[in-house]
Amino acid sequence: MIIGVIADTHVGEFLDRIPGWALDALAGSDLILHAGDLSDGSVIPVLEQIAPVVAVRGDHDLPSAPRLPRCAVVQAGPARIGLIHGKRRSTDALVVAAHAAAGRRLAFDAGRARAMVRAFRGHDVDAVVFGHWHEAVITHVDGVLVMSPGAVCPWGSLEGGRSPRPGAAGVADRLVRRYRRQLGPEAMRPSVGRITVTPDGLHADLITGPPSTG
Repeated sequence: MIIGVIADTHVGEFLDRIPGWALDALAGSDLILHAGDLSDGSVIPVLEQIAPVVAVRGDHDLPSAPRLPRCAVVQAGPARIGLIHGKRRSTDALVVAAHAAAGRRLAFDAGRARAMVRAFRGHDVDAVVFGHWHEAVITHVDGVLVMSPGAVCPWGSLEGGRSPRPGAAGVADRLVRRYRRQLGPEAMRPSVGRITVTPDGLHADLITGPPSTG
């Protein structure tokens, strides 16, 4: 069984549509998981032309997006997969501000992965899929596969080299841009993912698209 994994498409907000490379990468999937920030509801029927879709709510979903759950547990063959967007109100701003102040990449990934697994405590999941951070992740926590497919729209509000927004939103844009530049150019390439369910377990890989500017 092949599970396509996608997040942070931001269609109708920062992108006009899901780019062709991403749809091509998801072709052949038996199921597609979308880890939030669609932002527009038009994303789901487009993906459903490839395979059934399970999606969760993001923090950038527009009023036109369907009312989606905050998280879901998906049975995919023998595997149970937790699906969540991954925004943590109490820590997100602190992480971005700390990186901007330090001027370098800080080690917070392990704590982030553990937090994603804790969100499904008691659900006996084999994997957790999340988005939000616009950065691809494949790791394991206590035997649980933890994966972010990265983002189809990695620079978000700054996609395509847009100028920061006015006012307080522009201050946030500048901080986020600095943070994402610290990740390095390869981390900021758009990407989707794939989880293959085999008798031996779950195997995850990433498929990157053309470089994105911000």
